[in-house]
Amino acid sequence: MATEPTEHPKAIKAKIPAQVNGLLEKAHSAPQITSGPKLPSVTPLSQRNLDQLWLTMAETYGHRWTSNFGVSADQDHAWAKHLAGLTGRQIASGLNALSGMALAWPPSAPEFRELCLQVPGLPSEGQAWDEARAGIYSHPAVRVAAEATSLFDLHGASSHDRGLRQRFERNYAIVVRRVQTGQPLDGRIPHGIGTDAARPREQIQLEHSHREAEQLVAIFEIPKDPQSCRALLLDTLHIRRDEGKESARG
Repeated sequence: MATEPTEHPKAIKAKIPAQVNGLLEKAHSAPQITSGPKLPSVTPLSQRNLDQLWLTMAETYGHRWTSNFGVSADQDHAWAKHLAGLTGRQIASGLNALSGMALAWPPSAPEFRELCLQVPGLPSEGQAWDEARAGIYSHPAVRVAAEATSLFDLHGASSHDRGLRQRFERNYAIVVRRVQTGQPLDGRIPHGIGTDAARPREQIQLEHSHREAEQLVAIFEIPKDPQSCRALLLDTLHIRRDEGKESARG
C-alpha cells in the first residue's frame, strides 16, 4: 500500500527588528582591529657597547667565552637582546662588578644583566628587611619601601612575620627597580591583591591615625626623644629647673 508523502510545514522567515538591523549594519561597516596596542619599544644595545663587551669578555675568559658565545656578536645575538635597554655606564658597572667576583666561567646573559643593574650601597633584601623593622635606613630605597608597607606594622614586627615580609619584599623590589632605571623613588606604589582587604579594619584605622600623628610631629618639629620633648615642654610653659627644683619664671 503506497504511502502519501509527508508534507513539512513551510519555514517561516524570521523578522529582525529594524533596531537590530541597524546595529548589524554598523558592526559590519566598522573598521576591523587587526592588532593589539603597541608595546613600548626598548632601545637596543649599541653595537659599540656590544663590541666592547665582547672584547672584554674574550680577554677575560678566552676560549671559555668564544667557544660558547662566538668571537663576535650582532644585534640578533641572544646577548644583545638580553642587554637591550642598558646604557654604556650600566655595562661598565656590570663588568666592574664581574671583575670582583673572580668567576672561572662567564655568567649567563640574564645574570650579567642583573650585575649591570646593581646599585652601589643598595642593601640586600634580607638586610633591607632588618633595617625596615629597626627603623634605620642605609639607603632611601629602604625607607620608601618601609613607608609603603607600614611603619607601624614594621616597628612592632617579628622577624618571622611571613606575610608582612612578603609585603615589604614586593614594595622593596619595586623601589629597587626605580633606582636601577633612574626613576623617582617616592612615587605611589599600587597595593598588591589582598593586602588591606585581608587585614582587620581596626588595624588599618589605627595605622592611619599613627601616620597622621607622625606627620603632625614632623610639621610642628616636636622632638621624638623623651628628654628633648620634656625640655621643650618646660620651655614652652616658662618653667626652668634650678638645682633640682622646678620654679616658674616671673
